[in-house]
Amino acid sequence: MEKYVEIKSPFTGGKVKEINTVEEHEFRKEKFSVHVRYYVCEDTGERFTTTEQDELLFNELYSQYRVSHGIPFPEEIKDIRLHYGLNYQQITKILGFGVNQYPQYERGQMPSESNGKLLSAIMNRQFMLHLLEDSRAEFDEGEYDKVHQMLLASEADSENEEQKQLIYRGIRRSIFNGFGQLNIRKVSEMVRFFIYHEGGLFPTKLNKEMFYADFLHYRQHGLSISGLPYQAIQYGPVPVHYDTIYDNIDGVRKEIVIVHDMESIYLNCNTYDGSVFTEQELETLNTILALIHPMSTQEVIDRSHDEDAWINYHEGNQLIPYSEAFSLKLV
Repeated sequence: MEKYVEIKSPFTGGKVKEINTVEEHEFRKEKFSVHVRYYVCEDTGERFTTTEQDELLFNELYSQYRVSHGIPFPEEIKDIRLHYGLNYQQITKILGFGVNQYPQYERGQMPSESNGKLLSAIMNRQFMLHLLEDSRAEFDEGEYDKVHQMLLASEADSENEEQKQLIYRGIRRSIFNGFGQLNIRKVSEMVRFFIYHEGGLFPTKLNKEMFYADFLHYRQHGLSISGLPYQAIQYGPVPVHYDTIYDNIDGVRKEIVIVHDMESIYLNCNTYDGSVFTEQELETLNTILALIHPMSTQEVIDRSHDEDAWINYHEGNQLIPYSEAFSLKLV
């Protein structure tokens, strides 16, 4: 797909086309099909990109590689360390990594396949305790005892895990959740963001705002915001098990209202916490809010029925791959 854009060519000052396509790119001797966006100068035919376009390509490329090889994502690698309460020096001693490797992995550097599998394995506390015992010689006695106690104290938050299971239901990072992090807090604040700014919402309209925000963010950055999967049903794309999700978000109130002589659910909340989002995520949320807020619920349903994400997958209420983000018509 290609279209003319308003920017001028950096080579001639002439017209520029933006190209959206799928290309095969190689990473560590493996080939992956990824969505790419780039500009072409009409006068010279030269291709150029922005930082955002490069980010999209590499995010999708690296996400596919991580999923294919069972390598945790950067925020998961950081969460492992924080879960155990360890500093960089302590976790480096346990794993036998180089001095700066762990912080680099947290910042996005791709681990080797063997290191990636090791990082996945230490999510299991018993395995982590085993590695600590093997690395005992790296610590003095006092520090070893301290780290040992920290690991023993790091039991899973059962309440958090229960809520995570209710919302995500065992979903794994893939093209069907936009390779997004399974982050309960981010899902909760995303839901509250739309309800708060709309001054109350019916779930049907909220479902569309969630869908468009996640898919637009994937189109622009190669990752979804919520990590939720979506399916195409009669009334358009919706988060899978959306009713259970909304039922299990703190601070969201459900009211029964009468609409067209029928009882309907209406959602309300008093506040939201925008600090959980990146600047890019907030920009996406505000873009979708500005587009959909003026629409009625029926108008949003009708617009969503024009999307290939619904047209191609509504038979049988199928899951929608995030690759459909590149065919969005609303934005």
